[in-house]
Amino acid sequence: MLRAPMPLTREVVVRVRYGETDQMGVVYHGSYIAYFECARTEFLRAEGIRYRDMEGEGYFLVVTEVGIRYRSPGRYDDELRVAARVVEHGPASVRFAYEVRREREAELLVEGETLLACVGEDRRPRRLPPDVIEKLKRTTA
Repeated sequence: MLRAPMPLTREVVVRVRYGETDQMGVVYHGSYIAYFECARTEFLRAEGIRYRDMEGEGYFLVVTEVGIRYRSPGRYDDELRVAARVVEHGPASVRFAYEVRREREAELLVEGETLLACVGEDRRPRRLPPDVIEKLKRTTA
């Protein structure tokens, strides 16, 4: 894997919906994974990499690892800023890091990472397309 010295960060803002919370109005821990996905998808889209296009060409990114550190709770109706960046990538995988902050106070609520592996239609490992590798290199340089 290639280590990234100064990775590019992209951010999205999500508003916590009622269905993403528990009875106390606190964001359910699993909801953060969906927030990570939103930020990751928009990160890739901003770099000219669309999941839909990759899948149409027979490339699929599957999550193989998720790690989350909870610092402080998000709550119903909060606006959360979710930052995503590529921290490393290889010929058939990419690792993203995330930070979730409450929009108003910029308070760090959650940190996390995901590792995605590229597979083909047969669900066996497959190298990422060369153009995707080149775009990922630009985000980590």
